[in-house]
Amino acid sequence: MSALTLQFTQVGLDALLVAKANGKKAQISHMAFGDASYSPSQTQTSLRSLKELQPIRDDNYQADENHQVTVVALFDKAITAPEYAIREVGVFIQVDEPAGSDENLILLGVYSEPNRTLGYRTPDVKILQSVTLSLAQLPSGSVEIKPGIDNFNVLLDNELADLTLVQIDTMHRQLKQELRLAALEKQG
Repeated sequence: MSALTLQFTQVGLDALLVAKANGKKAQISHMAFGDASYSPSQTQTSLRSLKELQPIRDDNYQADENHQVTVVALFDKAITAPEYAIREVGVFIQVDEPAGSDENLILLGVYSEPNRTLGYRTPDVKILQSVTLSLAQLPSGSVEIKPGIDNFNVLLDNELADLTLVQIDTMHRQLKQELRLAALEKQG
């Protein structure tokens, strides 16, 4: 799936204004998938058909004139429900602790389109989903990103370790072959 732009919700914007008035910042903390396909509304307070909810794992803040942030969540847990078509994506905030928990979540924005499938989730598929938010559309200084315990850098540790081991093994074989070739050249 490509990066998505959200329809912000009134409940999310209201929560940001209240947090800012109280000297707090809301934390963008979770992303969710659902299987309903529709035109999102600013009055929404939840996804229409929530299937999975995962903590935000990483972010990429671009300090340009657009003040955009891309948040990333990994949907890698074994699903117990039947496989489903991903047709809605939601981003959630929290104002109160504990950050990263599933409690006190408020829908900040949702992405969906009528008759559009964004992806398909099966038990064997891991999905690394990113969503781009324009912070310029939000009250200034009202939001921060709190990646979960395992941020994106840690998510790929097993895959990177395996790749590194293969590369080192290949280089070792090539070096041994080069040494054998050099030895043969000395003999000849």
